[in-house]
Amino acid sequence: MKKYLMLLFAVLSFSLTGCEETDVEAGGTAVEKMAGTWYVTWEQKNAQGEWEDVLGGTVELNTYNTAANVPTEMWLKEGYLLNTALKVTTNYAGRTFEMAETSIAVNEANWGTPKITLSITDGKVLEGEATTPSGMPADSIVFFVNVQGDDTYKIAGFRRTGFAEDE
Repeated sequence: MKKYLMLLFAVLSFSLTGCEETDVEAGGTAVEKMAGTWYVTWEQKNAQGEWEDVLGGTVELNTYNTAANVPTEMWLKEGYLLNTALKVTTNYAGRTFEMAETSIAVNEANWGTPKITLSITDGKVLEGEATTPSGMPADSIVFFVNVQGDDTYKIAGFRRTGFAEDE
């Protein structure tokens, strides 16, 4: 009988102390509507002045909050051509971003040099403005990368939906 009373007491003590209420509510980050995983294409103007895909398909791009978690900056990471994370300045209310000219280390196999100078202009996240390969609406991202002051690339795509048809 003592053994059962001890077991009952142990179970009750754990059940009474295991669930404390807190005043902390889970929430998003300061740039949550601009953050995410995106499938983007890199395009450059051809001789006729039309934008043309330079990679032959999409690559993954990630945007996420900085450690400061403020609405004025976020990380932009593209792991294929740039192979680095870039801190961009954001206007969260307008869903825009940019980065002043910066010298960065890059994937030397893609650029032929270990460092390049680039800037990001006219960055925008447009809610619900993209159509995915499956035909569903999604958020859109678009921005321009100017490399070494003369080559400009348009990077544009849609937010990852998680549907197999869009991967």
